[in-house]
Amino acid sequence: MTLKIQSISAEELQQFWETFPGAKTFLQSRNFALFREKLGEKTFRIGAFQGEKLLGILQCQKIVARRGTFLHGAHGPLILSSHIDEVLPILLQEIKKIGKRECCDFVRISPLLPELIEEVFQKHNFVPAPLHINPDRTWVLDIKQDEDEILKNMRKSTRYEVRRIEKSGIKISAGNTQQDFEKFWTLHEQTATRQKFVPFSQKSTQLEMEIFGNDCQIFTATHNRENIASSVILFDSHSAYYHQGASILSKIPGAHATLWTAIKEAKKRDCKEFNFWGVSPSEKSEHPWAGLSRFKRGFGGEERKYLRAQDLPLTPKYWLNFAVEKVRRWKRHY
Repeated sequence: MTLKIQSISAEELQQFWETFPGAKTFLQSRNFALFREKLGEKTFRIGAFQGEKLLGILQCQKIVARRGTFLHGAHGPLILSSHIDEVLPILLQEIKKIGKRECCDFVRISPLLPELIEEVFQKHNFVPAPLHINPDRTWVLDIKQDEDEILKNMRKSTRYEVRRIEKSGIKISAGNTQQDFEKFWTLHEQTATRQKFVPFSQKSTQLEMEIFGNDCQIFTATHNRENIASSVILFDSHSAYYHQGASILSKIPGAHATLWTAIKEAKKRDCKEFNFWGVSPSEKSEHPWAGLSRFKRGFGGEERKYLRAQDLPLTPKYWLNFAVEKVRRWKRHY
């Protein structure tokens, strides 16, 4: 039966996302698109159908930047595994048409697909992106096991810190209020200054809290009435995501406390996985994420490596963006 590609509604996309059995994150969900639309970006949702059956989806945002306008498919497309060979090429053809119609300089796809799929992208004139916007290497913990088993599989030093939480007198608060946000944001600004990175904007973080509602929780660790660590965690029906983190320099295991509490909350919500988000290659000790990545890996779990972001140049301006990002990658030691 012939495949057809057509625009789909947010509801159709969400229904497919909810039941999709493969690798997925909240970046292809309805709420994420609503969040990006509130920031002023245009969303495109396309689906591949065989008769009435939806076999795959791709949700993209149109991003207008000084270095070029582009479509970005974050952690998509999502395609039923038995139909990848037939569906992926026609989804790529369709998104190229949309990119040209929208006067974009390039299309960027950050897929949760195996690296061997790169050949398909190459056949459609995609090239590896100089930088990734979303992680192509993540650390994921199976939380279907009980707490004792999770503790047993932690790195010894991490298990020690987790067991030290109660003895340290740490108190944990969790919520989605303006007060929760202010606790986090104060620590976040301090962390960004200390570690010299560009933080998320205050507006975008507050907007995420509004859009995701109870599925966005801020866990804050307090010791002797001082806030010492805070983590923004997003939840969905399948996973919990370590979205943002902040802390002061301290020998008290505040960051361990926020994440261990978040893991236990994810289990209560019947999540299957705790996604620690991006990590750097373990062999790259000079990578700017190296310390944070060691911290994440300490909780146990597994690394998942996907195809790096792929770009489809549509105008000569893309190559200016390519050069800028190449230099940025070199400066950041990625």
